[in-house]
Parts: sequence; structure tokens; C-alpha cells
Amino acid sequence: MIQIKETISVEKYKELTNLFSEMNQSLKHVFFLQAIFNEPPQVRPWAFSVFFFIYIVTVTLNLVLILLIILRKQLHKPVYIFLAYLLFMDIICSTAVLPRLMYTIIVNTQTRINLCFIQAFYISFYVGMEPYILAIMAIDRYLAVCHPLRYGVLITNSKAHRVMWATLCWCFLAAGVQPLLILRLTFCKDVLPNVGCVFIAVAKLSCDDITVHSIYGLVMAFITITFIITVVIITYSLILYECLCSTKHSEGSSKALHTCVTHCMVLSLFLFSFFFTIISLRLSASKSSSHVFKHLSDSLFYLLQPLANPIVYGFRMAEIRRSFQILPQMIMQKLMKRYPVKAT
Repeated sequence: MIQIKETISVEKYKELTNLFSEMNQSLKHVFFLQAIFNEPPQVRPWAFSVFFFIYIVTVTLNLVLILLIILRKQLHKPVYIFLAYLLFMDIICSTAVLPRLMYTIIVNTQTRINLCFIQAFYISFYVGMEPYILAIMAIDRYLAVCHPLRYGVLITNSKAHRVMWATLCWCFLAAGVQPLLILRLTFCKDVLPNVGCVFIAVAKLSCDDITVHSIYGLVMAFITITFIITVVIITYSLILYECLCSTKHSEGSSKALHTCVTHCMVLSLFLFSFFFTIISLRLSASKSSSHVFKHLSDSLFYLLQPLANPIVYGFRMAEIRRSFQILPQMIMQKLMKRYPVKAT
């Protein structure tokens, strides 16, 4: 009996060893990300400079607006809290894609699968979170315009933070399912023809059946896009009716309508870049289009939206423009309170 138990334990040990060995080999797998500019080599420093400039400007603008919302008490309102989360997601998107893209152009096109999974996770997290924030902002504007007297009770700062954290948790879990599904696959291809790692593109490098991965991605995309389009159509239809057809016109309604137009601009830009990227991903296997067009169309979503959001909101929202003008004064006041000058 003792010998039988020892034999079984040894066999189980060997099975576990083989399993961990296969997982380890899978995580050591290397993908080759095609650089945007393969030839001529002298163009690469210029391409790197362009993307570096875009990254620095994008992160700086988003950080400045987030700093404004934090420092200025007049901006401690639900609409600006939602905006701060939106700008934070833009920073995550730019940081997840552009530094790796610049490294690919200048240094090396190779990346390990574990690093690829990290990048794909944050891209998926951003793509899921951004439309939900835009939908929540549409609901916020609907309540502000159509129910102004009850707005302060329905939407408070604490409720805004709770809604955002609940949305963050949901999108985090939704994005975390895909790497668990892909870890089960066996890869037989090495070249990933995309600017960054996207889960569906990584799954296509497998020799196994990826029907489950495709269905999951399509279902999540369908739920997200259907939710945001439905919410936006309903809320903005009611807002337009309240502002244009109702007899209760006021200066507050005009300001709210101006803010709604700003949100519509951002939402339209997001949907355009999102669908354009989806189409480019579907055409990535086609040999008729050039590699430069494929990579530029693939990178449009990661470049356009994070850069456009702070510019649109910064120019369109009057309160943010006024806050931006007095930003140096606010920073000096904060520093003076924290580090008071002692009289000699």
C-alpha cells in the first residue's frame, strides 16, 4: 500500500511539473511587433520625436486639467469629477501604448507575452471604461437640465465617486477575463501586425480554436456600445426637448446645452475612432493595404482621443478656462500655506 501511494504521488508530481513547465514556456514566448517605419532607418528618429511630442503634450494637458479640478473648489462638482476620471483614463491609454511604440521604432520590435498581456489588459480596460464614463456624463447632464431642483440631491460628489469606482471595478473584471482565456492557447505564430497588443489580435496567433474569445469580445463590445448609444440618444433627446421646446428657457439651460454639445463632440470623436480602429483590425490580415496605413489607422484611437479630450473640454468649458488662467496663483497659494515664509 505504501508503494502504491508513493507511485501515485510521484505521477502527480510529474504531471504538475509538466503543467508548470508548459505555462512557463508559454509566458516566455516572444512576439515580434512590426515597426511602423522599417525603411529607411534615418526616418525612425523623426517618427520617435513625433510620438514623443504627442505623448508629452497628451499627458501634460490631462494632468493640468486634473490638477485644476483638484485644486479649485469651484470645480468640485459631479460633472468635473466625471471629467477627471475621463482624463485619468486618457493618461492610462497613452502610457500603455505610446512608450512601447516609441521603443519599438527606435530599439527593438520584440516583446514577451507577459508584457504583451499587460499592455492588452490596460487597452481593454480603457476601451471599456471610456464609453461608460461618457454615458454617465450624459445622464448627469440630463439630470442637471431636466431636474435642476433635485440635481443636488440625486447627484452628489460622494455618489459620483461611488459610481465611478463601481464602474472601474466592473471594467477591471471584464478586462481580466480575456487574459485568462488566452493563457490556455498554444501559439504557432510570432508576428503581431499591430501597433500594440490587443487581445483578439494575440488570440489570432494561436493554432487553437478562438471562437470563445471572439464571441466574448463581440458580446462585451456590443453591450458597451449599445448601452452608451441608447443612453445618449434618450438623454440628449430629452435635453434638447427641454432646452428648445420647453417654455422655461433660462441662462442655466443655455449653459447646460453648451456643455452637452461639448460632450457630444467628444462622444462622436470616440465612436468615430473606435469604429475606424475596429475596421482596421478586421482588415489587418489583408495584403492589399500598406503596412504604414495599417499602423497609422491602428494608432489613431490611441493618439486622437486622449489628446482631443483635454483640448475640447479646456476650450469649450468656461469654468475650466477661467481656472486655467488663475492656475499659477492657486499653486502659489497652496505652496505658501504649506511652506509659510518666516519673518526675520
